[in-house]
Amino acid sequence: MSPDGTRIAFGSDDGKEVSIWIYELSGTSAMRRLTFEGQGHNRFPVWSADSQRVAFQSDREGDLGIFWQRADGTGTAERLTKADEGAAHIPESWTPDGERLLYNAGQGSQGASSGATALWVLSLKDRKAARFDAVESPATTLTGAVFSPDGRWVAYASREGRTSSAVYLQPFPPTGAKYQISKNADDAHHPVWSPDGAELVFIRARVLS
Repeated sequence: MSPDGTRIAFGSDDGKEVSIWIYELSGTSAMRRLTFEGQGHNRFPVWSADSQRVAFQSDREGDLGIFWQRADGTGTAERLTKADEGAAHIPESWTPDGERLLYNAGQGSQGASSGATALWVLSLKDRKAARFDAVESPATTLTGAVFSPDGRWVAYASREGRTSSAVYLQPFPPTGAKYQISKNADDAHHPVWSPDGAELVFIRARVLS
């Protein structure tokens, strides 16, 4: 859902191409395909803070880096990150001011299939990226990181030595403080903030011992 609540960005996979589409919630127009370039794989759409652009992972230039493009389809896609050989970047969340992007960096064809996936922050101003504290999770678990509406917190899921995933909070910029939100008995993931930033919604499943 776009931050202004007017559109949805979603992916489709027909077995040949993986594309990103835009749907207007007003219902006045048909859904519109946003991505056309690449070797058939454009995925993981994330709206910019001003609802004007969509960031996504693309293989259009040979690596699995992150690009962004105007949601109205005008102009061309612009590269934001370049992934090393064998690595993949997956966009997660923008700060409310649109100046920084959280993304996962790991190994594998889509996100990570071996080793670990780590959380990074890209500064849009200078296009430089840095690790977000020490957030790291096994390759099969993406963090699903998301900034709070005021930009002061990051919620994410991580296994961090556990057999199941838990939802955590860290302040932004990170101070070293970390708070576990979900219970130890839960397998928790996919956190989402309420619009006022007062609550977190996430998927939880009871882990049976």
